Amino acid sequence: MTLKLEAKTRKDLGKKAELLRQSGKIPAVIYGHGKENQNLEVDYIKFEKVLNEAGESTLVDVSIDGGASVKTIIADVQREPVKGRIIHADLHQVNMKEKINANVQIEFTGESKAVKEDGGVLIHNISEVEIHCLPGDLIPSIIVDISSLNALNDTITIKDLKIPNGVEILHHEPEDVVALVAAPKEEKEEVSVVAPTEGEGEAAPTAEAEKKEE
Repeated sequence: MTLKLEAKTRKDLGKKAELLRQSGKIPAVIYGHGKENQNLEVDYIKFEKVLNEAGESTLVDVSIDGGASVKTIIADVQREPVKGRIIHADLHQVNMKEKINANVQIEFTGESKAVKEDGGVLIHNISEVEIHCLPGDLIPSIIVDISSLNALNDTITIKDLKIPNGVEILHHEPEDVVALVAAPKEEKEEVSVVAPTEGEGEAAPTAEAEKKEE
């Protein structure tokens, strides 16, 4: 799957970036494949839509100033710390004959018998992996079916993941656990506190007190 995005060369740099954002645009930069960094501007709504579909592991055809499209991936996105709005984007132009690295989300699907019937707790140990492959072999995500987790302490490891030929997962061993079903924690026994009956726990009168009463 390849998505398309239109961009324009950005000439006004520096403080004018905020004015650009207020007009519904995002400042961006494209680099890579022997290309000098080029400052761009893209439409906020259109870029956000492409980002939601592409993530960081789908090719995006970027046309600059109406020219021929170049193959890119979205390498980085900067956001406001509070509202989370996109404020800048990095686009990496790729060579279709050279392998690249990209981050891919792991998506869990299905239902675990051990969770549903035995009260197990599903634990996601790994939610994202970095892959190495040719740009044309990029995948949007890795789907993991947890219905294979039938008993407590069952696991899904890196070697169990179904990935296409030509795609390599980096920084993980084959036995690294992606997901598992842990046994439920035992509830602590309730300690019952019995309230004292009338008269219990009252101090016995002292001899001096008895004399005063007489």
